Amino acid sequence: MIFKMKIYKFKSLTSTNDYMKEKFENFNEYDVVSAETQTKGRARCGNSWISQEGMALFTFMVKKREYYSLDDSHYIKIPLIAGLAVILGLKRIEDLKYMFKWTNDVYLEGRKICGILVEKVDDTFLIGIGINVNNTLPEEINKRATSLSHLTGLYYNIDEIINYVVEEFSILYNRFTKGEWIKILSEINSLNYLKGKEVTLKAGGKSFRGIAKDINYNGEIEIFTENGISCFSIGEIFEEKITILR
Repeated sequence: MIFKMKIYKFKSLTSTNDYMKEKFENFNEYDVVSAETQTKGRARCGNSWISQEGMALFTFMVKKREYYSLDDSHYIKIPLIAGLAVILGLKRIEDLKYMFKWTNDVYLEGRKICGILVEKVDDTFLIGIGINVNNTLPEEINKRATSLSHLTGLYYNIDEIINYVVEEFSILYNRFTKGEWIKILSEINSLNYLKGKEVTLKAGGKSFRGIAKDINYNGEIEIFTENGISCFSIGEIFEEKITILR
């Protein structure tokens, strides 16, 4: 597969996802919109996203592969694939112990380093990614989040990181559409940040508490609750602590 991409760089945008969404007909698959800062960055569930200079803030697009007969249920796995792509891309820069937190975050040393937001326009998916690279985080959140530069003391080329992440995604997406989801899922579960932790998941106005286990074939997180194994395709995880499994 020939991988091609262009990076369209901006000093500031309201949101890289919003910009690409408004003009998506002008872009080709894997083209990238990046910004040094965002004034209205968004996360999942309508949450705001802190955007600082020194972050890798970017969005790229991919299209559904109709000729592989994947139905819409398969495409809820795209945030998981994007998370693995971020980890593989970052490992080409610094080979550290990155972990994937269902559904759309990457963690390093127990703190968030990346968030992902996937949106759909017709048969096109917009994959927005924010990675803490060279930025210094506000004191009030530095116990929950970190940046690559903060941990290593080094300065990084953001365009290089973006290129690696998108390239890794293109490889994974090609594998995914050709039927290698089980192998990809195994790679993701080997990096499952939540597994073995006691968690509270909130979804649909309800809370569910239990021990997080694997991400299943459908891209759902499995949680062992007092009623047995429950599977969730959406929701937010709020509490985590290490639990000894018996």
